[in-house]
Amino acid sequence: MFLRRLSTSASGVLRRRRRGAKDDGVLAALRAEIAHELSSPPSSSPSSLHSQALGFATVSDAPRAQDVLLRRRGDAEEVHVSALLAPLRFEGEEPLPRDALMKVFVSKPGVEPLLRFDCRAVAAAGGAAAGYDITALSYHAFPGDGGDSKYEGPDFGDLDPKLQTALKEYLLARGVTPELATSLREHLLQKEQVQYVSWLKTLEGMFTKDH
Repeated sequence: MFLRRLSTSASGVLRRRRRGAKDDGVLAALRAEIAHELSSPPSSSPSSLHSQALGFATVSDAPRAQDVLLRRRGDAEEVHVSALLAPLRFEGEEPLPRDALMKVFVSKPGVEPLLRFDCRAVAAAGGAAAGYDITALSYHAFPGDGGDSKYEGPDFGDLDPKLQTALKEYLLARGVTPELATSLREHLLQKEQVQYVSWLKTLEGMFTKDH
């Protein structure tokens, strides 16, 4: 998506509008952006998240929501994975490939605390996914427990490398695989594009009514 390009075009047109110009420039910029997005696959609807094939059930994936929530339930423990796209970053005028931010919660029935892993599904050259990295590890009495005043352990990168490797293998054994991270990231990218095009078309309809 080229949000910066649209923002620049719209800002110039809005300045002209304040001087008495019509909305034609905004409408043209919106239609150009819609045409660009529709020419870049996918242009219809996001592909289904095949979480079942990866051992997870989809708990939440609302069309207008930015995040996805998955669950894997076993006899001895439960794993929840939530994911959403990282904020846009630019290099000059060009947007960089998007990463996905993942939170993995591992809990055992009747046992406290639960483990929380913060992960980043990274994008390789060309936008392809390249698995994921663990960025933080903490534990909580319940989801959402924590705060700025609570010690949550050292930075993950400061842990002994052998411990870092063991913790990554711990997640892999619970189904949090590079394939899952790749699937989540690609699904979220497609989902956001559909949401963005819908948003643009709503704006287009608003400006069209003024003509």
